[in-house]
Amino acid sequence: MKFITPYVTSIENALGSLDLPESPRTLYDPQRYMLGNGGKRIRPVLTLMACGMCGEKRRKAMPAALAVELLHNFTLMHDDIMDQAESRRGKPAVHIKWDESVAILSGDSMHTRALLLLNKLDTSVDYRQINTIFLKGINKVCEGQALDMEFETREDVSLQEYMTMIGGKTGALLEASLQMGGVIAGCNSTQLHALQQIGKNIGHAFQIQDDWLDVVADPDKFGKRVAGDIYECKKTYLMILALERCNKDQKKWLKECLRSKPLQDEDVQSVISLYRELDVIEDARTKMAELYDTAEQSLEIFGESEDKRDLTQLIKTLKKRDH
Repeated sequence: MKFITPYVTSIENALGSLDLPESPRTLYDPQRYMLGNGGKRIRPVLTLMACGMCGEKRRKAMPAALAVELLHNFTLMHDDIMDQAESRRGKPAVHIKWDESVAILSGDSMHTRALLLLNKLDTSVDYRQINTIFLKGINKVCEGQALDMEFETREDVSLQEYMTMIGGKTGALLEASLQMGGVIAGCNSTQLHALQQIGKNIGHAFQIQDDWLDVVADPDKFGKRVAGDIYECKKTYLMILALERCNKDQKKWLKECLRSKPLQDEDVQSVISLYRELDVIEDARTKMAELYDTAEQSLEIFGESEDKRDLTQLIKTLKKRDH
């Protein structure tokens, strides 16, 4: 995505200028390690784009963009502990490279430093509104994570519940990223609502797309085990849709499979065949595309600008991703 290179470069330069102390090393080395492990920087890019799209210079939103990125990496550090993930972005997870106590404390510090970065915003910015958006976003992420954990032990999860969960776990920080950029630029209430809707729909689309790619992606591009979600009996959009559509006998069989974590190869293939029979795979792809299209349509209220063109291109690019 070469068109976002200028945004990413400015963010990387600003991250490199963060004043992270040398001591205590067990607190700050993991933060440097996490921030230095790369990542697409989509959330801070959205903050800068929203600010520019609403008529202000991008650099005015940089403290908020950095706060969003630190917050995102904090959630990843803690997610890896909860999921017992051994790696992140191709390298050992923080709790593996150090230990869980170090990862928890270092993550907590990143959370705090994210909040402190908001103090560096220009005095003309409505700090109370920015802080409220940010804190509500953080809490919504936590709610989404809690629901995701609850779903692991529940057999019956509705699509509405699933959408609420991913709206928190995946969408909340995207919404906050865009809204903060808009508020910093002095956007009106109509623009603020549009930014919130763009973030919400991108978040929903992105997660459903992940669920869909888990089944259809090219293994050489995907970077992880194809059908891994099915092997682990995860409550994905496709699984929940299948459970809602299948007949009594199919539902009984599928629920029996879900009690046999992890599934065997033969059962995984049977689940995929059931997905095809019920048109679950194609309908997930259609839903994902509709959500991206809705996000793009929400951009129509904004005047023409480089940032609007870039955000439009970003949505189109995300829509086409294959891994």
